[in-house]
Amino acid sequence: MGINRIDHAAVRVGDLGKALAWYEDVLGLTVLSRDADTVHLACRGKAADITLVKGTQSLENFTFGVDDQEDLDRVESILKKEGVAAERLNGDSRPGEGATLKFHLPSGHELRLCTGGAERRAGVSDFDAKGSHIPTDMDHINLLGEVDPAVMRDFLMMIGFKSSLNISVGGQLAGIWLRGSAYDHDIAYMRAVRPSDRLHHVAFAVEDGNHYFRLSDRLMETGHRWEFGPGRHNAGLGKSTGFGTNNYAYAFDPFGNRNEFSSGMEQFADDATPLDVDIAPEQLTDVMNGWGYEMAETFMTVGS
Repeated sequence: MGINRIDHAAVRVGDLGKALAWYEDVLGLTVLSRDADTVHLACRGKAADITLVKGTQSLENFTFGVDDQEDLDRVESILKKEGVAAERLNGDSRPGEGATLKFHLPSGHELRLCTGGAERRAGVSDFDAKGSHIPTDMDHINLLGEVDPAVMRDFLMMIGFKSSLNISVGGQLAGIWLRGSAYDHDIAYMRAVRPSDRLHHVAFAVEDGNHYFRLSDRLMETGHRWEFGPGRHNAGLGKSTGFGTNNYAYAFDPFGNRNEFSSGMEQFADDATPLDVDIAPEQLTDVMNGWGYEMAETFMTVGS
């Protein structure tokens, strides 16, 4: 019972062919199906992990997995009591979706919850790279918006997420990280620097350091570079364990949608005490990069 991890994201891209040059040719994802306006891809298996939608850039919608219909009923009941509109979908918008509940967050983002159907449990990550450079699964998502992060945190906790990390800058709450599963975080939200940005990154799962080596070489061999990383986040300011210490590497797709490649998240009990951090603006690089002294300028200013 409860909410699992992210199961799928649909992102807008300016040209499907150019986008596939990144997601299929470079990253190695498999095309499951396509039409004139969408392409469904998977890291592996028969369920779509990411869908490319013909448009411009940014996020179309995203989906978290749940175990069964009872979880959908529970969340739908909560939303109804709070006056939040929700809609049941028949689960055929992508391969492997299953019964689905759709609604909108206070930020305006469209969130879906799905069961995955009879053949699988939705929102359960696979981390076995099998010696490949290809990402193993979806891992998490980081949203951007203009809504107060506290409002987003309260809403997400209301429907079943647990608070993991809250970062304030100069006394003002700037970002929140929450989990549906036991892993460090499954969803995050930060105040957007550019008012129109709604997505900071969609994250894929990476197994370990050797997986980063193979993926880094793949980027180099295909004429690409990392925006930022590989490295380790440092929310604990000098602690390599605890909330906010996963490993990362970031790169942009051809249309400015940031992809993260994440590994090394710890698991925590449901009642673990969240980490609250209040930093000065000049400490932001230290929090984001525990292994070095630099952070890409675009990392905290550019979304999609």
